[in-house]
Amino acid sequence: MKKNFTRLISLFFLLCGWYRNSFAQLPNCTNIYLDEYLDQIDASGAHTSSVPTGKLYTFDPTAPVSATNPSLNAISLPPDYFGGLTVSEVLNSGNLTQTFYCVTRIPTGQLKYSYYDPLTSNWVNTGHNPGPPNIAAGGNGIIYSLNIFGRVYKYDGTGDATVLMDVPDFLLEGPLDLIADCEGNWYIINFTGNFAPPFLRKYSPTGVLLESWTISNPNNYQMIIGGGFAIINNTIYVDVAIPPANTDLGMAYATLTPGNISFNNITSALPNNVVVPSGNGTATQHIFSDLGSCSGAIPTYASITVTASPNAICARTNVNYTTSVTHGGNAQYQWFVNGVAIPGATGSTFSYITNMNDQVTCELTSSLACVTNRVVMSAPAVIDIVDGAIPALGYLFSKICVGEALQTDPILVRPQNGTFSVSPATGLNVNTSTGHIDFNNATPGNYTITYTTKGNANCPSKSISVPMSVIPQPYVKIDVDGKLSSLCDGSEVHLSTPYYPNTTYDWWPDHFFTDSFFENAITATFPEGNNTVSVYVTDSNGCIGRDTVLITLEPCCKFDMPNAFTPNGDGRNDYFAPVSITELNVTDFSIYNRWGQLVYKGFGREVRWDGKLKGKDMAQGIYNYIIEFKCDGKQYSKKGDINLIR
Repeated sequence: MKKNFTRLISLFFLLCGWYRNSFAQLPNCTNIYLDEYLDQIDASGAHTSSVPTGKLYTFDPTAPVSATNPSLNAISLPPDYFGGLTVSEVLNSGNLTQTFYCVTRIPTGQLKYSYYDPLTSNWVNTGHNPGPPNIAAGGNGIIYSLNIFGRVYKYDGTGDATVLMDVPDFLLEGPLDLIADCEGNWYIINFTGNFAPPFLRKYSPTGVLLESWTISNPNNYQMIIGGGFAIINNTIYVDVAIPPANTDLGMAYATLTPGNISFNNITSALPNNVVVPSGNGTATQHIFSDLGSCSGAIPTYASITVTASPNAICARTNVNYTTSVTHGGNAQYQWFVNGVAIPGATGSTFSYITNMNDQVTCELTSSLACVTNRVVMSAPAVIDIVDGAIPALGYLFSKICVGEALQTDPILVRPQNGTFSVSPATGLNVNTSTGHIDFNNATPGNYTITYTTKGNANCPSKSISVPMSVIPQPYVKIDVDGKLSSLCDGSEVHLSTPYYPNTTYDWWPDHFFTDSFFENAITATFPEGNNTVSVYVTDSNGCIGRDTVLITLEPCCKFDMPNAFTPNGDGRNDYFAPVSITELNVTDFSIYNRWGQLVYKGFGREVRWDGKLKGKDMAQGIYNYIIEFKCDGKQYSKKGDINLIR
């Protein structure tokens, strides 16, 4: 019993291993699949016949050609294989597992579609006529086929293939192959360029031309056999002969770029394609003819864009949002506002009362299994939103005096993101973005500052203006009545500055002034020496002007005595007398010659010597004097000498 159980377990694992090995050989959309033929070559080098070997090979385009790449697939082609290898899910099965389709010839000679059932690991004859044997990759439940005249057939698995259209510029061109993407769009390439310039075209399932490329073949790669092509990711492959002998076969390949495709590259020779001489100049050659790839091998990306109508609004306006989708299939939608999903907003359109800074996006979930990114979020809808509210603008003050080194910003700006302007345009520095005012070097005058809100096609801008005055300072100049040189300490000094109505005057220091020091004209007494006096004038606008003077007074009892005089009658310096800013009460003024003889004696306020004694001119020379006087109730005396010059 134990032995039998052990045999059963071993058989189970053997079958599981076979199943896994077989299932692992089903199509992988990163690979290219090739069918093998044995060709007869006559003495001229022409291929006279071609018989399928039933072998299926797998080529990994990410690895170099080698003895194991292409590798023999564990799945063999059916015994009645005729050609037309392609990859598709089993049509109408609901199973998206990729498998192989081909064309087989039944004993009556008719061509039928067959597929490899991934569940039973058997080939199944559909009984459906493919039209031509050159079938193409399936996509979105459709398989296409092509004849040498460029006629394309369409097969959906429910009956014989039907004619879809005739492709222009494909008469007797090659390769005789088509491929399709997951949406059922199909591609055809004219690589040979026998009768029309080479091209690659993409058509919709209904035969509408969707995109076209021109083909460049700078190395003149040649397609000798009927051939095939495939697209893996962003690279297109075509089987060609390898120059210069053109006996070895490989694959030319190029990157898909918009507008033009240039085949600048070629693989090494595929190892199975060696020519084997068979005598009398004839030979045989194993060749790979058809290329098969699945629809998922062509990169397909779901995308969604959102447009807004209207796309220029005032905030808090209802907007209709519409989606535009590629590769969505039977798409599902979810709308978001500012990153938050809106419950129930799951249609292809969306209406929303849109406010400032709102970002409306839509998430697409594609129903197509072959898209690379089934779930994709749109970029935010492009919409110009402005506030639209009535603007408000305010500054802390509306007037300022010249000379105040002040800068200020608006204390009220609503709504934001508008622009500022000033009229007149010169004289006052106003920042157009922030409304910041720099009053340094401002020119006196009356200005108008205007704030204009941002507008758009459907929400006009609005403006508001406020006044701003730059007021000159009052002109201030202290005038001193009379000559200071005639005044001494304790004398009354009269000061004045221009009068302005509704203006205050502040004289400083206030202890100099005996009367009101809030008037434009005042009287003050100052001590001897230097006295600084200032006045601050504040006008009705609060602007302040200032002026300062220096008042210098000598002591009232101070006098000077000259050291020489010239009594020659010329009217200049003809007398010798005390010099004082005040009148001195001289009690004695006596002058002596050098021998002590008195030559002059006087008293009173007008004393002076004319250089004579009893009417006779005295000789030139040095004389001595004594002067005595009273000032401020005190007795003073002074001695000195005087030089009489003739």
